[in-house]
Amino acid sequence: MIARNPKLVLFGPPGAGKGTQAQLLKEQLHVDHISSGDLFRHHLSNGTELGQLARSYMNQGVLVPDNVTIDMVLDRISQLSESDGFLLDGFPRNANQAHALEGALNTNGHNIHRVVHIQVNDTELIRRLSNRGDIYQRDDDTPEAVANRIAVYHQETTPVLDFYRERGLLSDVPGEGSIATVNQLVLDALDVLTS
Repeated sequence: MIARNPKLVLFGPPGAGKGTQAQLLKEQLHVDHISSGDLFRHHLSNGTELGQLARSYMNQGVLVPDNVTIDMVLDRISQLSESDGFLLDGFPRNANQAHALEGALNTNGHNIHRVVHIQVNDTELIRRLSNRGDIYQRDDDTPEAVANRIAVYHQETTPVLDFYRERGLLSDVPGEGSIATVNQLVLDALDVLTS
């Protein structure tokens, strides 16, 4: 059985329902949901030192370096006590970030307990994301754009998933069922009893 107040990482390609599962897990497990996207928005909108640094790269039209993203996530984790649980969403995105996270967590007494990867086949992801364009009015929800986002996701995350698989922390969960079914599969993978 997984530790009380677990430290978790949640992976899933665009359209896999990762955001929905993250919200459910936050409530079910009483853990902090740490989304890299939310952290970026927070730092940028509040003009923090990290936000200003990130904006300087964005204004140049270049990707924000890993060390800035890592610092944002570690800053947020440092605000938690050793006994607090958390769920990382959208981080780490590459092997460099995974190594940096592992080193920092080991130093601070935090260890990742489990990494859950919600798997959905690419054809289903393209169907899901291409059909939601009318609702969310996104320009990047054409089947071609969606296929490219999925390909980039696989390219970036495969080494990270391998990193966690080698450490015995990765659980692959099928993500093509109902929200409730996928949620139960995630909880089963975490070996968590909820009441």
